[in-house]
Amino acid sequence: MNTVIVYGSRYGNTRTVAESIAGVLRRQGSVRILSAQESAGIAWPEVDLLVVGGPTEAHGITPALEDFFAALPAGCLWGKAAAAFDTRLRWPRWLSGSAASGISHRLAEAGANIVAPKASFLVAGSPPVNKPGELERASRWAIALTGALNSQPVPALAASR
Repeated sequence: MNTVIVYGSRYGNTRTVAESIAGVLRRQGSVRILSAQESAGIAWPEVDLLVVGGPTEAHGITPALEDFFAALPAGCLWGKAAAAFDTRLRWPRWLSGSAASGISHRLAEAGANIVAPKASFLVAGSPPVNKPGELERASRWAIALTGALNSQPVPALAASR
C-alpha cells in the first residue's frame, strides 16, 4: 500500500502526530510525509491512501491546507481511500472548531472515500506541545485506519475530545 500523509503545522505538533500515524502505516507499505507546501509533486495514480491533517485555526483549516486542496488536480482523489485528523487545544469542540471536519469535507468533495472517522489530537502549552498520551492515541487511530482498509472490524477509539 502506498500512503501519503499531507500535513499543515505551525509549531511542529501536527507533524509529530503525522509521524506517529506513519509509524503504524509503514507496517502496511510505503509512507511519504509531506507538508502541504511540499505536496505539489505527488504522483496521484500511485497513492492508495491519503491522510490529511492540520491544526485547527479560527474554527477551521489553515491557509496552507486550503491551498493544498485548491491545487489538487481534478479527479485525482476519485475513489482513493482517505482520512482526516487535526490538532487543537483542549477546548470544547463548539468553542475551538475542528480542522478535521473541514478536511474530511474537502476530501469527500474531491471524490475520496473516507475510510475512518476523523480524529482530533490535543495540544497544550506555550508554544503548544502534544499533550501526554495523544501520540499513542494517534497510533491507535492509525491501527483502526489499517483495520478499516483491510475490511476488518475497526476497534472503538477513545472519543475525540
